[in-house]
Amino acid sequence: QVKNQMMNDEQKQKEAAAAKKARKEARRAIRRALAAESASTARELGLPPTAVELSASKSNANRPLPAPPENLPSNSCTVCLFYQYKEPSWTAKEHRAALNKVHELASRYNVTGRGRCAPEGLNCTLTASANDIRAFCYALRSWDPDLFDGTDFKLEDGVPPDKRFRTFTLRKVDELVGYALDGVRAPSLARHAGRHLEAPEYHKQMQRKDTVIIDVRNAYESDIGRFAPPEGGATLLDPKMRTSQDFPKWLNAPETKEQLKDKTVMMYCTGGIRCERATALLNQITEAEPDFDTKGVIMVRGGIERYLKTFPEGGYWKGKNYLFDKRMEQAPAKKTEEVLEKDVESSCCLCRRPYSRYRGQHKCAKKLPSSGLACAVPVIVCDDEECQNTATRKPQKLECPLCVKGYQTPETAPDLVGQKRKLGLIARGGTDVVTGQKVAASGAMSNSDSRSVSQRIFVGKLPLTVTASKLRRSFERRNCKLHSVHWIVDRSNGAFYGSAFCHMASVEDARRAQSLRFLPLCGEFRKKGGKKRQRRAWMSFAPLPEGEASSSLG
Repeated sequence: QVKNQMMNDEQKQKEAAAAKKARKEARRAIRRALAAESASTARELGLPPTAVELSASKSNANRPLPAPPENLPSNSCTVCLFYQYKEPSWTAKEHRAALNKVHELASRYNVTGRGRCAPEGLNCTLTASANDIRAFCYALRSWDPDLFDGTDFKLEDGVPPDKRFRTFTLRKVDELVGYALDGVRAPSLARHAGRHLEAPEYHKQMQRKDTVIIDVRNAYESDIGRFAPPEGGATLLDPKMRTSQDFPKWLNAPETKEQLKDKTVMMYCTGGIRCERATALLNQITEAEPDFDTKGVIMVRGGIERYLKTFPEGGYWKGKNYLFDKRMEQAPAKKTEEVLEKDVESSCCLCRRPYSRYRGQHKCAKKLPSSGLACAVPVIVCDDEECQNTATRKPQKLECPLCVKGYQTPETAPDLVGQKRKLGLIARGGTDVVTGQKVAASGAMSNSDSRSVSQRIFVGKLPLTVTASKLRRSFERRNCKLHSVHWIVDRSNGAFYGSAFCHMASVEDARRAQSLRFLPLCGEFRKKGGKKRQRRAWMSFAPLPEGEASSSLG
């Protein structure tokens, strides 16, 4: 019996060794095939064989993750970028379960970093050891294979240990990207998502006429790096966004539509997540408006991040890719510092010396005419001692390129809920196909209702301990900017009973706030049925009576 057991164990060892050898041979075969394909693609594009790394352009969705490289430094870490949209959205219960599961897995596998978890999905930038980060990704796939098997986990191994996040933070939010397209305003990815092209095909598309390419990142990101299509090829368009909320307004502007009409529209961003909603938004608008159409809307699979790994000498990329982790920026691996310096088009906002590094969290102090609030766009301050001292002691002198040029964002956003009704994305019973939520019968605001719209809204059922800063944070979490607060008090005794007029930064901010109907208040809870529940304030439009001026307290 012992002899039989020993023979069985020996047979299992042989089978395991044979399987390991087969996997190794399969990986070698894949590498050889990719190397041959890379050389062929490079010849087709007129580039040297070493200029294209085809394997880097391939998504990891619906396939095993690449094995960690051999001989990695023991103290190095791996950075993982990924996002995953969910349509229909998670219910409130499912959303809580997703938050808990991601926290549990991050703790189990020693993962650090930050992420956003919304009813519409998950977006994370994480760090861990090479093996732990892969175990985390596979655990997500095991938890919900229908959703996360299709996730493209973008991995960068061998990152220095000082680039590792110290802790793990996962924010519960209403929207993964701050386009103000949360809830029923969200365009359907299932119906309107743009077409994904791998980096080599995207590269070819930039060579074609009748094509425009849109940078859907914020302007401060574009300042240090962008695509530069070849002469006679695609035309680059910069939406000049201070925040992502500006994009729907820019896209809705008549002059923008004229530039896109009857063209192939390309879009790009850091890792792809912003393009998902942006391409879907454009496709929804063109389907809803008969006189406005394009020849197709496409995005680069995996964003700039994958393009630069596919074209390590840079391809049509110029400058650096701004990153939201401790690496700060990404540059083509085979581009020398000397060539990168020649690519620099950005400059220090004080001395105007060419410079391309954001350090110190300096922000534009210029007041925006539309809201009266500070612009607050990140600005570049060079390492010169005088500039550093000025930025610290006189921050009011900091001004971003958009404010220097006096650029103002278009004001009118598209009627997205009205478009969804027209296209049948909000069913007859009032159910939104993207979120599964019921939509009020009124839906998008009619012209007769628009007379009651104002930047001022009434907020009631506030706790007596509420402060202006708590209100401001509560609105900001819902992508609404608050300009000022006017507390409503009893004229006879000055007592406050829980009501206020809130003057929003713009009409669009007021619309977004009022559409919520109820505002969850940061740091305010009450007990109900033995459970701790977040307090909510009630809101409605409150136009100023004709001839009355607004008074406010910050």
